[in-house]
Amino acid sequence: MTALTPSLAMIAARLETAPADIELLTDEVVQGDTPDWRDIAVSPHLLEHFARRNDAAPLAKRPIGGGQIHALARRPGFGALLIDAWQPALGQWRGWLVTPDAAYADACALVVEERDAPVDPRAGLVLCDMPVCVGVAELGACLGVLSQDRLQAARWLEQHGRDNAAVAAPGVIARVALPGGYALTGTPLATELQQDGRLAYRQLLRQGLQQLQIAAAPAAATPAVAVTPVTPVRAANASRWLKLVTAVAATVMVAQSIWIFLPTEFTGSGNAEYRGGGSGVETGKRIRVLFRADATEAEIRVWLRRQQLEIVSGPDTMGAFTLLTRDQQTVLPPPGAGNPLAVINP
Repeated sequence: MTALTPSLAMIAARLETAPADIELLTDEVVQGDTPDWRDIAVSPHLLEHFARRNDAAPLAKRPIGGGQIHALARRPGFGALLIDAWQPALGQWRGWLVTPDAAYADACALVVEERDAPVDPRAGLVLCDMPVCVGVAELGACLGVLSQDRLQAARWLEQHGRDNAAVAAPGVIARVALPGGYALTGTPLATELQQDGRLAYRQLLRQGLQQLQIAAAPAAATPAVAVTPVTPVRAANASRWLKLVTAVAATVMVAQSIWIFLPTEFTGSGNAEYRGGGSGVETGKRIRVLFRADATEAEIRVWLRRQQLEIVSGPDTMGAFTLLTRDQQTVLPPPGAGNPLAVINP
């Protein structure tokens, strides 16, 4: 069996518990003494690894969206997820398992390339034949963002990767023509476990997913809501309708100032009570949010009405708005399909 890097024993160490079938690792024999690493220089490959991780670090807190690669929150060392689309019926994100192990690519896998940079080195291989669905809480730090063309390549490999008629050659990565471009991928899997370590590799990954209770995704033909990658957050008051909201808020503030400083004989009350731009006294729970820069006024109005929310202040210097809800138990849905949110509590 062709030896691939990292070894299957190292892959097994990423699982929460030892693999159910230890025979998967019997073909790997470690020989020789452990080297003294103190006299060994840091390899250029390792330095490049650190540099790639540093370049991708600013993406870590990016809001969840299609085309992004997010580490699995409960076991970030095990793998990540390339997000494809939101599944409304499941209330989960659909995507593909991502690992760092490009050497284990088969004909259905998408190898992450330099053109995808910046990408954390923990995201090296998209296993398009292992689609899964996860909830928002299962997604951790963002490791990278792929373009729509690359996302489409992953979808194509999921559907047609197994049609590759090449001979099985573990460890070989080659360029494959795709509609509108190309992708780096591996060769088809062999039929026998002893001939191809990639078969054992996938068994280990499936065991890891079972331990994390992550279910396989429905077939790709299942209708899904495509999600456009989240654009970098910019000042929300750049939109025309938000400028209008700002003007209205300023008018309300002026009116309030006049009311407060008028003599009591004009106000009819000796004890003026501050009221915000919303309806009635501002009692309830407040939440700061940033709306997507491309969200329309109508979209936000409908969403606010559906969630029983109202804007009581904003935009501030960050472009954030403060929302008011009368229900202290209200929890906003995560940014994604079906709402105009970009960031909650920025």
